[in-house]
Amino acid sequence: MAFPEKIRRRWVILNISIGVYMSTLDASIVNISLPTITQSFNTRLTAVAWVVMGYLIIITGCLLLMGRLSDLFGQRRIYLLGFLTFTVGSALCGFSPSIYFLIGSRMLQGLGASALMANGPAIVTTAFPEKERGKVLGMIGSVVSAGFLTGPILGGFLVEHFGWRSIFFINLPIGVIGVYLTSKVLERVEPIEKPRVDLWGALLLFFSLTFLILFLNRMGQGSGSFLWGWLLFSLLCFVLFIMIELHSPSPLVDLHFFKRRIFISSLGASFFSFWMNAAHAFVTPFFLQNILEFPPSKVGMLIFPVALTVMLTAPWGGKFSDRVGSRIPATIGLTIVSLTIFSFTYLKLGANDVDILWRQIVLGLGISLFNPANNSAIIGSLPREKVGLASSFLALSRNLGMVIGIAFAEMVMAFGQPVAPLKQAKVGLSLESIQNVWKVTFIIGLVAILISWTRQRKSR
Repeated sequence: MAFPEKIRRRWVILNISIGVYMSTLDASIVNISLPTITQSFNTRLTAVAWVVMGYLIIITGCLLLMGRLSDLFGQRRIYLLGFLTFTVGSALCGFSPSIYFLIGSRMLQGLGASALMANGPAIVTTAFPEKERGKVLGMIGSVVSAGFLTGPILGGFLVEHFGWRSIFFINLPIGVIGVYLTSKVLERVEPIEKPRVDLWGALLLFFSLTFLILFLNRMGQGSGSFLWGWLLFSLLCFVLFIMIELHSPSPLVDLHFFKRRIFISSLGASFFSFWMNAAHAFVTPFFLQNILEFPPSKVGMLIFPVALTVMLTAPWGGKFSDRVGSRIPATIGLTIVSLTIFSFTYLKLGANDVDILWRQIVLGLGISLFNPANNSAIIGSLPREKVGLASSFLALSRNLGMVIGIAFAEMVMAFGQPVAPLKQAKVGLSLESIQNVWKVTFIIGLVAILISWTRQRKSR
């Protein structure tokens, strides 16, 4: 299908938006179905939790591998494979006869999602000129927010009227459209050199990240017999991974990239930013429902303005970064986010809707300034032939930041809980534990601001 370049770019944006929307929709739509899945299979909550955990582990562990494969075999080929794998995995999820079959199908979905997440930003930044990089990444950020916004609403409707299997079947027509567009719109680019994949490095990195996620998940739930064993295994695999990468003729990750100041500082700012936002997003529902005693429907209405604001303003934030560079808007955005989260510590019993609403909107504005600018800096910090790897590092910093942020919030809240039975405890103690998360999160924000401000002035 031959298009003028300008028209082709629009089709590329649509194609990548479909992949991004499908993967983010699936991440948010499944959570609302977990109670129904538990009843349907008459299984334990610990088993159903792996419907989410298995998906997350595969995505996080395979991101860098998918980025490297796209650099070796072409973005179009790996992105098309991601669409196909995700769509087949969705069909298998919908037809799952048991909870274990569902978990395995979700892992297959995660493999496809990792290819979509690792390559989406790389494809759009390759298709568009560098001066428009921030704008298109801002548009992709809007699609991410749209996926998270519509997921719970659409999921609740589908589960209530068509059953939990329908939340997976809805991916099938979307996936078919994505496969068709990918095959017709994206350009074929054959590798110049003979592709060589560092399988040992990919395997060790996968196990290192998997054990790290298991450690963080268990740490949030309290100490266990294997808690520190998971961390030890993670560190051991990571050390072996570094040793192999240093001696591999075709490493999965060229460690010399970490000498690039703009690359490592942008990754660090991204990691701490998502840590901060994930911790805030985790504790806010507890504050609204348990402390202020708002009904669940009202809690949802007070939470979604963050994603809605990002969806509407992220393209503007991207255009701003195209004009002035990444450093200033990213640092201003982080400052707004950090101060806004800290302002939640001043909320007490009796806080009204307006007190919550304006903070959530300002938080969304800060995210809209930071994400497109910082993402543009990460993508632009590596050579053009390594754009797939840069894109996968971007997704990896986001996923790890979110996982660590949630585990961190759970841990801080647990430390702040009273020893006495809950019935004897005052509400103020639970409020104090939530406020502790916001206070410590503010320190994380200060670290992110420092890292962002000390990056190089230009990301090119």
